[in-house]
Parts: sequence; structure tokens; C-alpha cells
Amino acid sequence: MSDDFMPPIRTERLVIRLAKAGDAAPVAGLMSKAISVRLASWPLPWTEERMAARIAEWRGIGLPCVVERAGDGALIGWVHALRAREDPDRASMGWWCAEAHQGHGYIREAAAALLPVVFDRLGVSVVEAGAQPDNHASFAVMRALGMKPVGVRTTYAAARGRYEPTLFHEIRRG
Repeated sequence: MSDDFMPPIRTERLVIRLAKAGDAAPVAGLMSKAISVRLASWPLPWTEERMAARIAEWRGIGLPCVVERAGDGALIGWVHALRAREDPDRASMGWWCAEAHQGHGYIREAAAALLPVVFDRLGVSVVEAGAQPDNHASFAVMRALGMKPVGVRTTYAAARGRYEPTLFHEIRRG
């Protein structure tokens, strides 16, 4: 998707913008073992090449975004929304924050800013997110977005090389 499809989103503290090829190395550099273990599809080692491929692929099906601090431009995290392959009326959101920037509510702010854009730009009626049952930080973001629990599905977590129960939440347009 072109950058004019989604101009940068600005909040009081953040800039959320579509990821581009030049972001691959800096984003890959933020991925750590502590972050990877909480994510299903970001296995280590997370390389610049893997990140470049993900950015290219995900720009074709959704809104892969970097999260920057507005004051100094520091790259602090990632938030994305991807149209579901099996149902074009649904999108899936995900997010993570660099270890040094966790605990400040940045991802909650970024996800809240992106959510209305997901409905508008992707034209979906439902947005979902999922996490492992002990991922309390992600569930706090889901609740802040107004998402409600919809059940558990078994998903493959490439980061851990196994199938796991994942608790999903969703929100409907309007």
C-alpha cells in the first residue's frame, strides 16, 4: 500500500506510520528474546532480511506500522493490522514495544490511534487480536480498544515452534 493510502497518524506522544524498506534494520534491531517469547510469529533470530520481507508482504495485505516517539523520533515499537486471508471482512491486529520503552502506555496509544484507520482504510467490519492466556499486557491493550473476548483457538506459534491456545478478542465497526 502506498504511503498516501495511510498518511502518518500523530498523537500527543507518537507518530504511527506505514513501515518502509528502510525500517527493516532498525526494527529488526529492536527484537529481543524477551519480546519474541511473547509473540507468535516473530521467531529469533529476527534479521534485517526477515523484516524487509515482512514489510513487503504485509504492505500488500494491511497496515504494518512503526511506532516512533514524537518528541525525538525514536523508534519504539510496532503495530499492524492485516486483512484476514479467509475472510476479507475481518482484520487482525498485533503489536509490540521495545524493551526499553515498555510500561509507558505507548502501544495502547498507538493501537487506539490505528484502530479507526483499520476500519476506514481496510474496509473491514471486525478487528481481532489474540494472545497467550498469560499475556496480561496485550489483554490490557485489547480491553482499552473496547475488544471483547470471543474464545480460544489453537494457533501455531512459530516463535516457539508449537501449537498453543490463544485467547482472542474482537471489536466490531461502530
